Amino acid sequence: MSKDIILAVKNLEVSFRTPNGLVRAVRDVSFELEKGETLAIVGESGSGKSVTLRTIMGILARNGVVNGGEINYRNQDLTKLSEANFHKIRGNKIGMIFQDPLSSLNPIMKIGKQITEAMLVNGNRIKNRMRDLYHHEFHDYLNKITLIKLLKEDIENKKFELLKDEEVSKEEVKKQFAAYKAEKVALIATEKAELPGLKAKYLAKKKEAKAIVRVEKKEIQDKQKVELSGVQSRLADLRSDYKIDQSEDLKSKIDEVKQELEEMREDFTRTFKVTKREAKERTIQVMTEVGIPEPEKRFEQYPFQFSGGMRQRIVIAIALTANPEVLICDEPTTALDVTIQGQILKLIKDLKLERELSVVFVTHDLGVVANMADRVAVMYAGKIVEYGKAEEIFYEPQHPYTWALLSSVPDLDTTAKLLSIPGTPPDMLFPPKG
Repeated sequence: MSKDIILAVKNLEVSFRTPNGLVRAVRDVSFELEKGETLAIVGESGSGKSVTLRTIMGILARNGVVNGGEINYRNQDLTKLSEANFHKIRGNKIGMIFQDPLSSLNPIMKIGKQITEAMLVNGNRIKNRMRDLYHHEFHDYLNKITLIKLLKEDIENKKFELLKDEEVSKEEVKKQFAAYKAEKVALIATEKAELPGLKAKYLAKKKEAKAIVRVEKKEIQDKQKVELSGVQSRLADLRSDYKIDQSEDLKSKIDEVKQELEEMREDFTRTFKVTKREAKERTIQVMTEVGIPEPEKRFEQYPFQFSGGMRQRIVIAIALTANPEVLICDEPTTALDVTIQGQILKLIKDLKLERELSVVFVTHDLGVVANMADRVAVMYAGKIVEYGKAEEIFYEPQHPYTWALLSSVPDLDTTAKLLSIPGTPPDMLFPPKG
């Protein structure tokens, strides 16, 4: 039986440019996420867990550099995507829950507005329909521009890296940089030569898409006019009768037809865009799903009026409104007490089953891993040092670092002194060889 791989990270390398040199935060990281499974990434602070997730989401800091590797989501390499194309995936296909719910929410904006905001901003159905028709051509054109931009950045990054390497002489730096630059410049010229053809193809497809959508929109509007005119005519007749016979029965019929007309207008508007009413209905539904009591009342409240656990539920609700198929959880229970942690973990497990989500769960708590994970990746100093099923990691650990992590966790039978890992995490300016 073939595996349905949703997300595949291959040989990912991520660095940060600093005044002291390149901090190599992620080094040759590879893992896969199958449909419906939970992958836990475990490691101490500074091991590269969160950087890996932020790279997947395309939200690295400005000094972050993807030096190599691929992040394949549904046959698209996310490291090569333009921001416009990434926008269709980030949030819509891959959602993320951050570590601290309070800093994830706007303290002066009502909860309801924060949850509905993305739905309303991205809710123009006509525009989305048109973009879908020319998406592939636009995707190819923008990604080619992004590739050229990345190649230019590679030249600057290589120069920065060589200049910070004190073991290489100035003459050797010049020689290596000149050779590298010549190779990249030739590649940029080749890629640029393809741009005019891709642009022409995209513009032709866009023009065709506009014509198709214009016809579709007119058909819908014509149909709506006919249906609305029928109800408006009935309402006019009833109002005319009411002038003669002002009975309660006739008044209630007028109210019913007015309500029917309002509902029809709402339904017709929803054909073209997500309305405020529709967004609120969806928000109330998701707030109920994540276990927030009295969602209609809570909709109008601010983040400071919620407890830590409830704020985390709000953040989960925001991530779920777009129906993503991958949910990334960056230590979502760290800021919560133990009782609330259990509730949030159970909620995530239940949502995973109900929505058939694939989950990447980052934590340094092995108790959480035992409760949540199907497979585990153990990270140390920017590398995955051990990778396997949860049972294998807990009962047959192979790497000394995994042994040390497991030995430092207390259980009900612990009587001896807990082990600790001596020393400090390695300096990633000069990562260890092993």
